[in-house]
Amino acid sequence: MSALAQWQLEVINVTDCVEWHVVASFAEHGVNPGFAVIENDSRIFHFAQRYLLAINHKGTTPAVAATAEAIAVDATGKWCGYRLHGSGARKVLAAGAHTDLVLNGRECAALSLFDCPVVLLLVADADEIWVPASYAESLCDALNKVGKRL
Repeated sequence: MSALAQWQLEVINVTDCVEWHVVASFAEHGVNPGFAVIENDSRIFHFAQRYLLAINHKGTTPAVAATAEAIAVDATGKWCGYRLHGSGARKVLAAGAHTDLVLNGRECAALSLFDCPVVLLLVADADEIWVPASYAESLCDALNKVGKRL
């Protein structure tokens, strides 16, 4: 097996998921798209102007959502997460998008990957891909097809 072929796609266990929506902008509260907080299995990321996503946050309100008077929507079951890691992981991603350009110094970004809307989140030891559940199977199929060709 070549070095490029050494990659893994691991399912992330999602126990709870809340979308936070705000009328104005989270930027008014010092948070711009691309912002992320990662603590153990908890994720908070802001990838769109009026949208914040909290994964495995155990029902607590992120400080910026409280300050912005955001509206919470239970999104448990709406999002699926995958951890992509290994020496060939970035090559698999690069087959669908130039992730370094998309991220452009940010911790997360929304993009289309193999015709699926996703949010790419940078984590210390891997990249995470968050995808609406209705696209999860299609995304995994595409990643596996690309991975087999590398």
